[in-house]
Amino acid sequence: MKTYLSVTVAVLALAIAATFAAPLTLNTAKLNLKGQNKLSLTPPMGWMSWEIFRCDIRCDEDPDRCINAALYQNMTDALVSGQFLAAGYNTIHIDDCWEDKSPSRDPVTKQLVANTTRFPGGMYALGNYMHSKGVQFGLYTAESTTTCGGYPASEHFEQLDATTFASWGVDYLKVDGCNSASDYYVTGYPAMGKALQESGRDIVYSCSWPAYLGSDETLKPFATMISIGCNLWRNWADIQCNWNSLSSIIDHWGDYGDYIRQFAGPGHWNDMDMLLIGNDCITDDEARTQMAIWSINAAPLIMGNDLRNMTDSSKAILLNKDAIAVNQDPLGQQGYRVTPKNDTEVWARNLNDGSVAVGLYNKNGGTATCGWDKVTDGYMETCDPQHEQCFSEKTQAEATQECCNNPDCAGFSFNPSTESGCFKPSLACGFLKSPGFIGLSKTNSSANPGADITVQFDQVGFVGNVTVYDIWKQAVVGVFQNNFTATVPYHGTGFFKLSQA
Repeated sequence: MKTYLSVTVAVLALAIAATFAAPLTLNTAKLNLKGQNKLSLTPPMGWMSWEIFRCDIRCDEDPDRCINAALYQNMTDALVSGQFLAAGYNTIHIDDCWEDKSPSRDPVTKQLVANTTRFPGGMYALGNYMHSKGVQFGLYTAESTTTCGGYPASEHFEQLDATTFASWGVDYLKVDGCNSASDYYVTGYPAMGKALQESGRDIVYSCSWPAYLGSDETLKPFATMISIGCNLWRNWADIQCNWNSLSSIIDHWGDYGDYIRQFAGPGHWNDMDMLLIGNDCITDDEARTQMAIWSINAAPLIMGNDLRNMTDSSKAILLNKDAIAVNQDPLGQQGYRVTPKNDTEVWARNLNDGSVAVGLYNKNGGTATCGWDKVTDGYMETCDPQHEQCFSEKTQAEATQECCNNPDCAGFSFNPSTESGCFKPSLACGFLKSPGFIGLSKTNSSANPGADITVQFDQVGFVGNVTVYDIWKQAVVGVFQNNFTATVPYHGTGFFKLSQA
């Protein structure tokens, strides 16, 4: 058993943290932050099926998206041919819905069984295919009787299932928590951790335990999760394929980052959930924001896209070697938001070479101007509901400005009594009567010019001359004194590496 955050390393980390923030109150002896294995010394990277393929088992109707062996073989091939494996994305993760439901387990061995129609060769053969390409094999179960998709799970079968997964060659196990009484997590997740340690195979352990314990991160048992062998854990809500979901996760990490970062380090990481980059549900600027903020927060980089169908710009963001280097920095210190929550923010992370990665995040800065048509007791409806983004707790003025700032927003519905509604990507399906609602349709607009965002060098521990390197442009910007300002597009993030000149 190796100690990943020894007293010496913790003291060093706190000393470095003090360069741009007051030291954390962290008693390492009390927390006993010891990992149970030598795995995930940097945040895991890979690809996972759930975000866009979900639990699609309609193989006759939707063969290219069906959860079956062919999908994961194709994604394995695309991971290699697309240069993602070479960049560090080394695992293909099978998520929910891979099992047989009837019988739920082998009647003789009681082992979980892959669906024989969709995975005719079984999981061992599929894992071998991945391994033959140099790719690691990720699998899914849950600490409950059934998974989120209603398939057999591992409650009370931890030892058997861990042994089975090891025999199949599994390298990474995501353990969800749907459909279980929360009091079982206290025994179930430790039981699975112990079983994995005793399985005879190195298996990265991803725990979803804290995601089922509410929003207050200060009440979650992170030290316990580290002690039972969790290499990473999903903290909070599942990411959905839209900007509102993505930005809400960033806000959550901003609100709790200064607390949860004390539990992150080599072998144990806070997981912000999958990367949306490569899907058409976010813009390129929003994709750059996710890559930058995830990297500054030392979050796993696990893609949730279709590797076979991706724009060149998305691929360039995902393969940016300087962004990946920040994420994989061996110091393993999670960054955080260093300015107050606002329309524009500064985020920062200390790096092993003494430099600091800085993100200049434009959440809602800059102002476009728009003209509007208004209807009452209804709204103009989109023919593309998959790409509408619903919201709550916004005033009409806030929703109007947000839609105006977003060139992909054609208008929105709004319920004044609940301050909720949906931003529409188009309005081609005509008027939908809905008493109590109003609808606003954009008639004309001027582009949002972006926002000027400044990092003061003393915020991140520098004095004198500082060299600024642009991670997106992969070029030195220049040498500056006192501060640096960049114009950042709406929903975008300027991503820079600062070092003492």
